[in-house]
Amino acid sequence: MRSRSRPEWVDGDEEVLPAVSTSSLAFQAVLDDLVRAVDAPELPAPTGPLAASRESMRESTTSGDYTSQLAPESALIEPRTIDEEMPPQAPVGAPPARLRGRGDLTLVVGVGDEVHDAARVLAASADAAAEVQRVADRRDALAARAAGVRREIPVVAAFPLAGPGAVPAVAIELAGIAPDQVWAAVDVSRKHEDTAEWVRALDAVLAVDALVATGASRTLTPDSVHRLGLPVLWLEAPPGG
Repeated sequence: MRSRSRPEWVDGDEEVLPAVSTSSLAFQAVLDDLVRAVDAPELPAPTGPLAASRESMRESTTSGDYTSQLAPESALIEPRTIDEEMPPQAPVGAPPARLRGRGDLTLVVGVGDEVHDAARVLAASADAAAEVQRVADRRDALAARAAGVRREIPVVAAFPLAGPGAVPAVAIELAGIAPDQVWAAVDVSRKHEDTAEWVRALDAVLAVDALVATGASRTLTPDSVHRLGLPVLWLEAPPGG
């Protein structure tokens, strides 16, 4: 997983921060570390009405009255993961702002030509002078960042996949790139199960911040992309738009 940190460079007076994704297990690790780091004093035992209420609840629980009020196990909400049963018509928030600091690296991963189209759009929306570069590993990424710093522009890199099952074979190279922001370029007209497979695998290596979607006009079910549980930026008219 990459380390999300504050960019060193900003444009003008406005600081541009990388989006924080909670889809990665790293987010839970940060929360765990925070809880362990806080040395909170032990709270005194409650007195008065609060203590009486707590004692009443304890008696109800032991007598069986309280348990009858608990929600059934089937009603408990489990944490959502990519492609669980999310209604297709429920988009998840807005896509993150593009990174504009010099040397900031945005990585776009996808299957097929859409990865290059998506990378060009993201580069243009970040900085008119930004160019799309192709990076294959850590060495390429370092060179691209250095060039971005020299030219005082952000970097957008395209990483095409050979197919929906290709992520495990390039996981080491992807992790070595250590981008500041990750976008998955998806064609919604392709089989949703295939798309979910590689996006899930990518998210396990590099936390995916958002999707760049195409193909809405070539399918009757474009909204299925929202089942991935990630913000979507459409490169064409979105469904119903």
